[in-house]
Amino acid sequence: MPLWPAILEHPISLHVRTGYRRLFSVGEIENNATLQWLFGAMLLFFYATFSQWIDSPLTSTGVRAVCWPYFMQCNSLHFLSLMPYGYTQTTFYMALFGIMLGIVYCMWKRHWTTAHALLLVLWVWKFYASFVLSWGIAGVYDYYHLILTAVLLFAAHKEYFAKIAFVLLYFLSATVKFYPTWILGTYFTSLQLGLPLLPQGLTPFWTESVIVSQVFGCWFLLSQHKILQRIAVVYFTIFHLYSGVLVYYPYPTVTEPALLILFGPLYRHQWPPLRKTAIAGWLLVAILILFQVPSSLIQGDVKITMEGYRFGMWMFDANHQCIAQFNVYYKPDATGLTPYHEESDNAICSTQQCVTLRDTSQVNGQWITTIRVESPRAEIRCSPYTMWQTYISLCASNVERVAYTFDHSINGGPFYRIVDVPDMCGLTYSPFSHNSWIQEPPAAPIVGYPVKNRYF
Repeated sequence: MPLWPAILEHPISLHVRTGYRRLFSVGEIENNATLQWLFGAMLLFFYATFSQWIDSPLTSTGVRAVCWPYFMQCNSLHFLSLMPYGYTQTTFYMALFGIMLGIVYCMWKRHWTTAHALLLVLWVWKFYASFVLSWGIAGVYDYYHLILTAVLLFAAHKEYFAKIAFVLLYFLSATVKFYPTWILGTYFTSLQLGLPLLPQGLTPFWTESVIVSQVFGCWFLLSQHKILQRIAVVYFTIFHLYSGVLVYYPYPTVTEPALLILFGPLYRHQWPPLRKTAIAGWLLVAILILFQVPSSLIQGDVKITMEGYRFGMWMFDANHQCIAQFNVYYKPDATGLTPYHEESDNAICSTQQCVTLRDTSQVNGQWITTIRVESPRAEIRCSPYTMWQTYISLCASNVERVAYTFDHSINGGPFYRIVDVPDMCGLTYSPFSHNSWIQEPPAAPIVGYPVKNRYF
């Protein structure tokens, strides 16, 4: 007998495979067309994710990434080198591409246990990169993907929990909309182009209808009433096609296939499973709900302070405009400094943080470097924490102190100076409570007014 079949048929191998199948309820996938289609949809979004990450510097060595506040040493774990400094990152992601090809083959041959194990490898890397290696590499659509794939991988009663998780993702996404951003439609009315494809006078009606649909309408996806259930499916299908006008392919790519697979032609009503085998599924539901909690526990207006940002569903929370400025005061014995001045307009900036001013000069005999950073567009949330972490490296040995100001405008409102500290080098940041060095109105003064923002 050839070596590989002999290994697979060995009693130890059979025991491991049987235990794995039982632990992760793989048999449900083998006998359920809905889950098999969902398996393919989740694989498609792994391809969409990694095709973006293959050249991302956010998890590579040599680039200081912004880390999650609960693990600020994430850079010490980076091991991939991005070209032109090395080939390890592209090699690693091509290995993941090979795993994706292997999954396709296993799906074709109906080797669902192997396909499941390979998909688990992809999920572990994406989760690790998103919540350990980098604070900014994952978007809300990646949260959708991770939770739906987690249900597919880890829970029993997979079809039911995939449906309830999908509906809960809609519902939780509505919680960030209880704000003038959506109630009054100020996110879109403060954009240069306004709401796409619709008369601007309908903006509040449209945004409020989205809130109602995500708070109440999403539950009709689970209805026994065929007509109401189909109306909900049609509405959310059109909604995601329309949303792609603003957010491009990523969000519709993870939501549209899952929506149509779980609630389309293959839909069947299911009652909640209330038995021991459902514990993993209910635990995932609880984790999803708890993930939304941190920002709601923080004192003050977190849309202004951006505290608790990236916990929970935060897409379209507000139309942001930000300006950060760092004044680096060098020690008297600092050497190697020369006068320098460069100024540019962020209108031509295509990155997430646009450096619009760099100036090094002597003031009263002391060398000072000024760096001004602006956000280029509405969906970029340059939070005080992000800027502080990005530029903390300015606190070098030849530096006396670094003064830091941060001005923030949301939904076309005034710029409030929410950070104004004489030295940022000794600051600390709490991820789950208010930080005293970040202010909000009326303590934060108005320092200017914005022009109309743009999206992308």
